[in-house]
Amino acid sequence: MNRIRLYVFLFVCFCSLSARGQFLKWREQNSSQFFRLDYATQQFFRCNDGVNWQFVAKAKYVDVIPGDFLSTDRGVTESQVPNSKNQVYLTIHCTGQVYIVDKSTWEIKRIDRTFFRGSNCKSYQFLRNGKLYTFGGYGFWQSTNVIAEFSFKGREWLSVQANGDIPKAITFSPSGYSAKKDRFITFANIKSNDTELNTKFIYDWNIYEYNFDKKEFVTVGTVKMPTFKDYFAKDLSKNYHFNGRYFVMVDLVQQTNNFDSVLIIDTQDSYKAYRWRNPERIHISDGHSDESLEKLTHLVGDTLVFTNAPTAYPYRVAGYSKIAVSQLLAESDYLGVITQDTWASEFSKIGLIFAGVLIFIILLSTISALRKRRKKHQLAVLLGDNERQFMEFMLLNYRQGYVTGHQIIAFFGKHKSSPESQRQFRATLFNNFTKALSLIYPGKEGLDVQTDEKDQRMLKYRLNAEMYNLLSRL
Repeated sequence: MNRIRLYVFLFVCFCSLSARGQFLKWREQNSSQFFRLDYATQQFFRCNDGVNWQFVAKAKYVDVIPGDFLSTDRGVTESQVPNSKNQVYLTIHCTGQVYIVDKSTWEIKRIDRTFFRGSNCKSYQFLRNGKLYTFGGYGFWQSTNVIAEFSFKGREWLSVQANGDIPKAITFSPSGYSAKKDRFITFANIKSNDTELNTKFIYDWNIYEYNFDKKEFVTVGTVKMPTFKDYFAKDLSKNYHFNGRYFVMVDLVQQTNNFDSVLIIDTQDSYKAYRWRNPERIHISDGHSDESLEKLTHLVGDTLVFTNAPTAYPYRVAGYSKIAVSQLLAESDYLGVITQDTWASEFSKIGLIFAGVLIFIILLSTISALRKRRKKHQLAVLLGDNERQFMEFMLLNYRQGYVTGHQIIAFFGKHKSSPESQRQFRATLFNNFTKALSLIYPGKEGLDVQTDEKDQRMLKYRLNAEMYNLLSRL
């Protein structure tokens, strides 16, 4: 049995223990109060101090069947009904059930027609623009990336099809809805399918933002910082907090560091990360499944709230302590952007890029040298002694300008021969030279021949500029 299966098994067993009673437990939206509905006795209770539960009222059931409830203190989300002061929605994970609770009359009414599904446990449920959404979850031995929107008219959840870079799973990850950005944000997700033999967790380190108007997922980065990759990979049952801007996560002394710490990610500032070191060693619960919901750390607006009485005994004073997120940030160490790797890794990447460029340059230089060597060999084979001397003479005099036929004849010592012999020598020399160059450099002109301005009957010669560049580099 792999870790996912064991986790879900223990979670269900924990939720189903008869000793804990049959109840729903949830945190009031934007508040530090917790509510509990003991649906067998039909009673509402409130907890203000993290320890003591106070009776509130007898619940009034409307279209409610107590046997349909899933006993749990996790996965129940309260959302304020738009344009209503006292009414709230309750959405329950795993079942997809939706209820309306009226806190003025303590009436609870079921408004969905959902049957038990079990495929979206630990899903992310929230209200956006008057619409209820659920993203991802785990069930039937596999993670899921399903998106659903509740239809108030049909009283059923409807599947939403998305475009873009759709994550393979939205499960056991820091996720939540940002009203300011109007985006659903999720990253560090875990994909698992128990049907596959010896399956292992597949971590998706991409950071996704879902655009509701376009129904599109966009990858905005990748988690690379080792601090967070190690933290996310340690345990599945962490208690992630999100207030629409900041993800706040508790990392205890027995986990990684020799101090209690709180990790913070700012989703509206390039996903910058911070670590608060808890200098006073305040007791902060990290969110394991063996702790009661009301005793867990939670985020209310821009304030981190945690109980100062982890158990009812031996502590006699109960209540919550509060720390503003702004204070946490002021006392925190800045870690960097979670999409950045360590300096050593970044330098190694730069080194690899530099090495690649260097190898590329060396390879080009080697290829160029081999080509030049081949050209020199071809010239040595195709050019006779006279043609080779003529090439060297033309290269040497290129900067001086054009040379005349008399200068070429004088260079070869043919000036005492007859004019006809000189003319035949030049014609043969030029013909052999240009043919050889055309074979080595097809389509390239070898000589630049111009009429002598002083004597229109005479010609002057110079290497073609392109040919000079080619030959001078050999």
